[in-house]
Amino acid sequence: MMKTPDWNNIEKRLIGWRRDLHRHPEASHQEHWTTRYLAEQLATLTGIEITTPAATGVVAYLRGIQPGPTIVFRADIDAVPVTEQNRCDFSSQQPGLMHACGHDAHSAMLLAAAALLSQYRQHLHGEVIFIFQRGEELSPGGAKELVDSGCLERAQMFFALHLQPNLPCGVIEVKPGIATANRDTFHIKISGQGGHSSMPHLAIDPLVTSAAVVSALQCIVAREIDPRDSAVISLCSLQCGDGSTARLPDSAQLCGTTRSFTPQVRQQIRAAMQRVCCATAEAHRCRAEIHFEPWDYSAIDNDQQLCQLAARAARNALGDHAFRVATQPMSVGEDFSEYQHIAPVCFAWLGAAHPHAENHALHSACFSPNEQALIAGVRYYLSLAIESGNLTTAIAWTG
Repeated sequence: MMKTPDWNNIEKRLIGWRRDLHRHPEASHQEHWTTRYLAEQLATLTGIEITTPAATGVVAYLRGIQPGPTIVFRADIDAVPVTEQNRCDFSSQQPGLMHACGHDAHSAMLLAAAALLSQYRQHLHGEVIFIFQRGEELSPGGAKELVDSGCLERAQMFFALHLQPNLPCGVIEVKPGIATANRDTFHIKISGQGGHSSMPHLAIDPLVTSAAVVSALQCIVAREIDPRDSAVISLCSLQCGDGSTARLPDSAQLCGTTRSFTPQVRQQIRAAMQRVCCATAEAHRCRAEIHFEPWDYSAIDNDQQLCQLAARAARNALGDHAFRVATQPMSVGEDFSEYQHIAPVCFAWLGAAHPHAENHALHSACFSPNEQALIAGVRYYLSLAIESGNLTTAIAWTG
């Protein structure tokens, strides 16, 4: 039995790190302040080797005294382009950017886990790798470049934890098998011919055409995809015109994402969207061009054995009540899936709901997770290290 961790002090430091990061959100692939901050904190820990394989982001290695497996924990560090509406002393100081997806908390929990494991290095077997990954929110995400870099070639298993405001505080939920969706980002341009709003017969209106395209695209999932399969086509932006009330514009731009759970449905949707966009535009005398990002996120396929390991870890550290098995995948896209090209993966959700307050969704300008959940995430990481055989001693979970 190791010395009982000072959980109260750990939680205090953990929340402090999270709030520091929350004040300073940075856009995907531009996380320079965040990278320096994380590197500075990691540099104070014993036995941690820090590397920066990309322009931003940090990968840290902690090697044990004895041989053993190599386990990898991953946190993401980028923010989303949202203007925060919360008013608190650690609100975002960057207009138009906010940690509205919990990446500040993910990074803080992983920092705390690194700090604890570095203290217990004499009990450590094998290696623990901590990934503070850039650019998860924006394709191409930072995972692919880390995989391609070779810096993770020793990895034997990958784990990640993501806040979920719809789950009770401190609950760990895992979906074995397919756990998230394939994501495809698309951009559509509708070209017409501008003209005076009083003489639409002399113009070719791309705005009316865009409305028809939006409606037609929704029929793909409703009428072309097997009802036993799940899929989503979401149009997230339509830009058309310059605000004039007397001129029809020349073109319109639309963008959004699709979500699917099998390679077959993924390809079916892409082909159908190409056909529907072009045919609908032609029916309205316009021309449509649709472009899919050449690379996007694939579905996470959670390894069955790692899910069982995660269950043991969560129950040991947090109690039987704190672990759930999900029966349906989430329709979010996550580039954590890229790591499964190297080794088995397990992606879990951490409940961060307030029991007696409104819980705003991920990416909401009012997103405000329950910070009491964060210490549960740290305990989970530590317990994973024990269950994997990396930490060969018991932890006192109370005291």
